Amino acid sequence: MKKTNLLAVLALAFPAFTFAQTVSTPVVGFVSTPIKGTGSTGNPSYFSFIPVNLHKAPVFSGNATALGTTVTLEGSTLSVGALNSGSYPTHYVRIQTGTGAGIISDIVSNTSNTIVTNDDLSSYLSAATQVAIIPHVLLTDVLGTGSSLILSGGAANTADLVYLVGADGAFKSYYYKTGLGAGWKDSGSGSAVTGLVVYPSESILVERKQSSDTASAATLTGQVAQNQMRLNFSPGEFNSSANPFPVSMTLANLSSVVAGGSASTADQVFSVNPATGQLTAAYYKTGLGAGWKDVGSGAPASTASDISGGFIVQRKASTTATLNTNSPVSP
Repeated sequence: MKKTNLLAVLALAFPAFTFAQTVSTPVVGFVSTPIKGTGSTGNPSYFSFIPVNLHKAPVFSGNATALGTTVTLEGSTLSVGALNSGSYPTHYVRIQTGTGAGIISDIVSNTSNTIVTNDDLSSYLSAATQVAIIPHVLLTDVLGTGSSLILSGGAANTADLVYLVGADGAFKSYYYKTGLGAGWKDSGSGSAVTGLVVYPSESILVERKQSSDTASAATLTGQVAQNQMRLNFSPGEFNSSANPFPVSMTLANLSSVVAGGSASTADQVFSVNPATGQLTAAYYKTGLGAGWKDVGSGAPASTASDISGGFIVQRKASTTATLNTNSPVSP
């Protein structure tokens, strides 16, 4: 799970997704993502991306100001300590208006009318500014646990795996252990990961080892973000992402953001080939014959394939790349 400070997300166009309910504010619905199996015993694992592109209902919406990492909420009556973080944060604050619109920060602790955040937001909240406090989406919200588990559990070497990017910019894998001590575990250490967070704009990479498709699709229910949003690609790291609006997105949308060059120097964008279930890598070639190319073969890469459900950017450049767009949904 990526814990980039001042993490923000991307909006591209009005979402075309399955509506559970539509009102002027907020727009509420659900996104259902099938998880395919290998098709036959002995075939390679089949990979899928599951986007986290909807958010839970805010527990507070209103004006706020900040002094350092302490944010004062106007008219708030939160329960003291209800948002305190333990092994994983439970809530984040998102700036709704102003120059910081779209920026989020994890909440460390709270009183009835203040929160302490991971980041100093005072430069964005020097005057009263609209914010929302939102519960994090958990891995269990998307993939279930116990009797609601969607994937196949088992031991670390037999169960389906899921991958999220850690705070160090590297991928970490998890699985659901069955039997004694059942629950979601870190594949490396075997330790329990109760409360594991999937951040806004992240995608969950699933490695399905079973030949059959999962009985149920992964379904996320929630609200569509209504802000100006930003998607950051941190230097020297893998960045797991998805379009947080359920709408088509292609490699062409990233052309002006990623660093181009040769296959060995350019940023690489990984997506899943739906025909094979395997990860493929593309880069933007500069100079003669410029355009998106397949890393392995050098052949032209399809710029029409939909990557909105999930993709990975390996940022090789030394600076953070940011894609800024305006929300298509009016608050």
